[in-house]
Amino acid sequence: MGVPTPPYWTFDEYRRDVLDDLVRTEELLRLDTEISNKELLPRYQGPVDNYEWADLERYYSRLFSDFVVERIKDFVDTTPVELYREEFDSFRKDILRINEAFPGPSSTTAVTIPKPAEQLLLKRLRLRRYDPTGLDVTYIEQGGPLYLLELFITAAQQQANREMLSDGGITSQQPSGIINSTGTQTSSDSLISALVEEAKALSGARKEGVRRQLLEPVLMVTLWDNQREGLQEWLDADREGILEMATATGKTVAGIGAVAHLCGELPDRPDHEPRTEDANIMVVAHSNAILSQWERELGEKLGLPGSRVGGDGQPDTLSFTTGTVEFRTAHSLLPRYNRNLESEYDLVIYDEVHHYSNEEGFGQAIRRPNYRAALGLSATVGDDEDDPRRKALENILAPVVYTYDLEDAIEDEIIPQFEWTVHPTSFDESEREEWEQSTESITNQFRGLKSSRETRQILERLSVPFTEMEDLGDFIQAHRAAGYELDRDIPDSWTNLHKAINSRSWIRHRSQPKIESAVDLARGYLTESDNVKLVMFAMDIDTTERLHDELKKYTDDAYVVHSKVASSTRKKDRIVNQRIQKFANADHGVLIAPKLLDEGIDVPDAEVGINVAGTKTKLQLVQRMGRVLRKHGNQKPRFHHFVAIPDEHYLHGIDSKAYVQELNWVHELGELIRQQPSIERADVDEAVLRRAEERGHEQWAQDLVDDWEVETVQGAVRLDEVLDALTLEATRTLRSEVDFTGENIARTEWKRALETLRSELSVNALQRIWWLFPLYRDRPAELDRRLEQIIDRLTVGK
Repeated sequence: MGVPTPPYWTFDEYRRDVLDDLVRTEELLRLDTEISNKELLPRYQGPVDNYEWADLERYYSRLFSDFVVERIKDFVDTTPVELYREEFDSFRKDILRINEAFPGPSSTTAVTIPKPAEQLLLKRLRLRRYDPTGLDVTYIEQGGPLYLLELFITAAQQQANREMLSDGGITSQQPSGIINSTGTQTSSDSLISALVEEAKALSGARKEGVRRQLLEPVLMVTLWDNQREGLQEWLDADREGILEMATATGKTVAGIGAVAHLCGELPDRPDHEPRTEDANIMVVAHSNAILSQWERELGEKLGLPGSRVGGDGQPDTLSFTTGTVEFRTAHSLLPRYNRNLESEYDLVIYDEVHHYSNEEGFGQAIRRPNYRAALGLSATVGDDEDDPRRKALENILAPVVYTYDLEDAIEDEIIPQFEWTVHPTSFDESEREEWEQSTESITNQFRGLKSSRETRQILERLSVPFTEMEDLGDFIQAHRAAGYELDRDIPDSWTNLHKAINSRSWIRHRSQPKIESAVDLARGYLTESDNVKLVMFAMDIDTTERLHDELKKYTDDAYVVHSKVASSTRKKDRIVNQRIQKFANADHGVLIAPKLLDEGIDVPDAEVGINVAGTKTKLQLVQRMGRVLRKHGNQKPRFHHFVAIPDEHYLHGIDSKAYVQELNWVHELGELIRQQPSIERADVDEAVLRRAEERGHEQWAQDLVDDWEVETVQGAVRLDEVLDALTLEATRTLRSEVDFTGENIARTEWKRALETLRSELSVNALQRIWWLFPLYRDRPAELDRRLEQIIDRLTVGK
């Protein structure tokens, strides 16, 4: 039956001929739309006679009450449903009146709750010390009547939960408010009452007042303990210092907390008084993508209206009632650009500050702004107080005032439990041939280079611990030193050999079996679930595009982000930001990038990480894992790390050592995060892995003889530092649980011994001790002798 012409249906006819054909939710939506239109649009002609509108509204209220009862009956006694019914009627009508303060294009239907109205409503709840994250209903399309209904029901469920905690025999510290992370009560009001009261207050607000309130900065989240502690340490240090907080532990929000402390509202600190009502703030990062993320996060966490990215990909200046935030790349602050800066900033935030430790490079850039307060943020500044990079950075900017590492995050359950797997893969036939030819060429070049007079003369000028090269590992070290110390005096023979080594490494990085295995894994995730999001790390742009071509068949939301998505920097930055935002808004999809996602850019609610790229440093591995090691509800993140293994034609000093180093980084990182990976061996022959490990451990042994440093997840350590981490009891435990009489140390025995030591040693000490296994695996008697020496030394005088 179509919409009738006057005379209209009676209410009974409308319910029988229209509403009875709809399911419950559709019935509520249809009624809510009709009633909303009647309230908002004076000339609206509805489906029933005007004198029967009261019946229609009463019927709607009864349906809503039933709906509420159905949703909360498992939590609380639902007898007094009339209370919820009356309050929802009041809430809905006030929301309709609030809409009048948010003018938009004319329409024949009513938009129930526009985003700004909801944002302002939640901001007012936050000022009453509620945490609005509990009212997240983003799984419903924003703006329609079902969204408003779900928002109210969610508040009812939360209220019912609190009443159950206080009255249902479950001990609670609160009667009806919300407890924040400090354990203090945030509000004693009924959440539903607060929601209704704030809606009523807003319904009579003037447009000017509404707009002003929208632009008032309010910290919309309750800080975690580590964020609050870091912020306090920074305040105690006269607001000059660096917060060193591990990946995924919330350092960006800590920085936003500093902005709120300067010029905004901190609802969890009722005694807080902003320092200024006219703040001038600068955020500095090393890319526009990270700056755009800062702009989005500031707007969201401070309850400000949605921002937009400028046409050049760089975020606009963010303005609000009590301040302005500029966004600058460190590159743009270099002296040669002579950028005009404010005479003084109230606060400058330097994100990923570890990039700026070079006094002759970006160190000059971050020194340029004059400021009253400076906050540096980084996941890793340096391993200890003697680290050169740490010292340089503290000299350029400010001291590290707070450190919160992965061990702390695991202990406090900020980083969730997760699964991770290492996938070794072999070469295909064509790659084996190319690998063999490249190996032969490099070997011949090195043979002629290492004994040349020119090489001997160069080595005498370099700060390296040898005067002649034994293998290509020596060449790599010498070439690196030459790059720092000789500038343009590096001979062509060295440059050509170095290029040949790099070219050969790309055979591993682009290995087809590795990429095909990663594609198969990603395809499985995307086809087996409609609610999964992946982030993939590739080594280069070509591989990134290939992965995208393969996987876009299985999801509508497959995105690539890299430096060549557009020909101009301006357009590239805009496209990258748009794609990251689209992926953030999707429920299912994959985001693929080379190095762009390594640090600084959050990947919202992506629970699967797949690393196809070679990992050149331990920091890259930690950063890539950190993209998915973030709490998102009950998700259990998963991380997959692929590595291609050549089965023959090794270059002494490079190949096996690189594989074993990477493998042991993985195991050491497993100690750090208390979750060892599984090794998926289905894609590679066991004999290949065994030969790779044997050759690699030979290289570790040689390094040990030469007393080289060992590169670990926490930085470079020397053998004496590893041994110093052993206590007397720990040393005795190792000697009692590990058999040192055979030809090598069994991995299972070593792992069992470390499990025993968990109760005796810190995670950091366990990480260091892990390295004794790869270093001494094939020389157990020598390690046993060293352990015996430690026991003798520690028992002297006892």
